[in-house]
Amino acid sequence: MSRLALARGTVFVVGLALLSLSVPAFSLAVDIAHPITPQRPFIVFDATLYKNKPSFSGYPIRPVTLLYEARLFPGNHAPTAMPEEQTIRSIAKELREASQPVIIDIERWPLKGHRQTVKDNVGKLLSILAWIKAEAPNVQIGAYGTVPLNDYWRAIRGPASPEHRAWQQDNDRLDELAAQLDALYPSLYTFYPDRQGWVAYAVSQLTEAKRKANGKPVYAFLWPQYHESNAKLRLQPVEPEYWELQLNTVYRHADGLVIWGGWGANGPDPWNEDAPWWQVTKEFLKRIGSATPTPPTNLIVQ
Repeated sequence: MSRLALARGTVFVVGLALLSLSVPAFSLAVDIAHPITPQRPFIVFDATLYKNKPSFSGYPIRPVTLLYEARLFPGNHAPTAMPEEQTIRSIAKELREASQPVIIDIERWPLKGHRQTVKDNVGKLLSILAWIKAEAPNVQIGAYGTVPLNDYWRAIRGPASPEHRAWQQDNDRLDELAAQLDALYPSLYTFYPDRQGWVAYAVSQLTEAKRKANGKPVYAFLWPQYHESNAKLRLQPVEPEYWELQLNTVYRHADGLVIWGGWGANGPDPWNEDAPWWQVTKEFLKRIGSATPTPPTNLIVQ
């Protein structure tokens, strides 16, 4: 387990092998200065772990509660074992009056692969959700990075490709889980500096999330650092222009976003008010707060 995984649970790892593939064509002529207002209110949630961070008073940022594996599985548990029911119910009781969404982050149980394994793991997640709902029926519950499956290479293939269709079929196996979630939380972390590839990945993930959400909200997880699976760029800050592109892309295609980050080698990193990602985010928040609805333009998916 990596140092970041101590906070988040087992980290989804993407292989870095270069593949020869046909990426759907995207125009990256994103109008950064005038992002497009979505039909629904766009919500920004704070899930960062920085110490001494501000209250964000005056910014349209809402809190969110993440339940990490470290809390759900205290002590030693075999990777395939269920947590104690009483532990989950006790945590849920503490959240009965929570007004913010609650997101479970359990990444130890694979949701793709052998059909029976997937079925068993979906059943485990459903049990945990049922225990939480039994004790906190009014809590809005989600599950990080589960539906749709976080699969960069199959997501960026064209929708007509066998790989993309196979990815959708794997997502269809998670319908029972999706039905018990109040919102979907796909992960759109940055694995590569390829911006066109990231846009293709993000739009595909969000399009698939909407297909599986059946009208429920879709909130994307973003992290202003490169994913640690990239040996060359791991944990480096995402470039400000790239981060701005990510914020605007999610704004166009989702109901909101969850910003994660702030966990370092020795625990929470100190808050940096001058961090480039935060300067970009503040400007983004100002723009979406004052934007007027306009028809979608400039980002073309072929």
